[in-house]
Amino acid sequence: MKKLLGSLMALSLVATSVTSVVSCTKKYTFDSDVWVITDGGTISDNSFNQSAWEGASAYVVSKQDPTHYGPGDKWKSSKWRASYFEAASQTTSDFRMAYVTSKIAGAKTMILPGFNHGNTIGWAANLADNLIYIDGSGQGVHLDMDKNKPVAKNIIGLQYEAESSGFFAGLAAAVYLNANIKEFGTDLKIATYGGMDNPGAVSNYMWGFLVAFDIFNKIINEDPKYPKLGALKPAVLNLVNTLDPDAKTLHSISKVENVLNPDESWFSQSFEAGHGKDISDSLISKGANVIFPVAGPQTQDTIDRIKYNKSNAKIVGVDTEQSKIYGEYYIITSALKEIATSTQDALKNIYSSACGFDPSSNSWNKPQTDTCWINTDQSSLHHPSWTGIEPTKSIPKTATELIHNTSGDSTKDTAFDKIVAVLEAVYSVGVGGNKPVAAKFFPGTLANTYQSQNELKDYIWQAIEDKL
Repeated sequence: MKKLLGSLMALSLVATSVTSVVSCTKKYTFDSDVWVITDGGTISDNSFNQSAWEGASAYVVSKQDPTHYGPGDKWKSSKWRASYFEAASQTTSDFRMAYVTSKIAGAKTMILPGFNHGNTIGWAANLADNLIYIDGSGQGVHLDMDKNKPVAKNIIGLQYEAESSGFFAGLAAAVYLNANIKEFGTDLKIATYGGMDNPGAVSNYMWGFLVAFDIFNKIINEDPKYPKLGALKPAVLNLVNTLDPDAKTLHSISKVENVLNPDESWFSQSFEAGHGKDISDSLISKGANVIFPVAGPQTQDTIDRIKYNKSNAKIVGVDTEQSKIYGEYYIITSALKEIATSTQDALKNIYSSACGFDPSSNSWNKPQTDTCWINTDQSSLHHPSWTGIEPTKSIPKTATELIHNTSGDSTKDTAFDKIVAVLEAVYSVGVGGNKPVAAKFFPGTLANTYQSQNELKDYIWQAIEDKL
């Protein structure tokens, strides 16, 4: 694909409405209006890039070949796809070449997966009619990355309240551990670490994961101060019984890291493969039964150290369905950002009357309405279907559906969905007159959250109780 597009650029050929190429053994018809520019990866990487391209392609099929569009993966039976350019690397020059080449080939909307585009997004904004920036903010971006030029007004920033996915995954891990007492014993422990501290993309995942176990413990120990939380104990036991029908007793789970120690080591200080070994060794030595790495390829580091240390620890994956990458022996579930769903939703919004799109001229020549997402940052606080957990052999769909409602019908929300709504507000906007707990650095976030190692601050417990 890159060679073909490079030739197009060199010959200065501007594509018409579609470009047809042969990809492997399948012949696809590519919609040249919609382009995914990868962050240096490929569209078959089982990660952000692939998810973005599949979401964009599903949207293309819904418009170009609607008879092949429907529930699930029905769109894959169509030969229509979104166009794509696999950037050779994450350098400024390679990203800029990808943007220019895509524009020459007809791009009206460019989709940029991952925050690595953050240093070059202004150049893309000056080329495309509209941009979808995945996992980042589209606000305050200057055209051509030049502060002397106007701020771009054509970007949708897709951001994810990953604390909700972290919570769902943590609850699933608590259920899994309680269903596997014969393997892990009753002294159950968990841990998490990140690559680098980022309150909007890394440490929010970790926060939600940690808080999940405090809430799980509060439920099963039936604190009389919070009777509605305690009333969820039968629902939790029912969840465990979906995995182990013979389970009758529920066990609390502890954190191997000290949430109120300002010197606790939470990050490997890198997202590079190989840099997660030391912190993984430390967490394994402390007896962690489940580890949640939020550090990109360092998931493999943690798997390697589990093997080396002959541990029986398991892993919660991050961002995408990582059991498909690393296998279901180690990955019990994944905390998800639903990139494909959010990409498709953003395209539906862009190519609608809400954003002034005129199908007859294939252009945006009408006034935008207040429901247009362009020039806004959209987050899963308003889109619950953008977060979730991965069903696996260890935690099947029968269990994940009891944890999180994915139907899109809010009347079917679980009690845990209601708890998540409170946690999202606690993290990012504040509740009960209290400031949001999210701080610039993770130790500050934890200090804002906890009154002791195993107790959230009272106002958080009360907010959850009131919601239930």
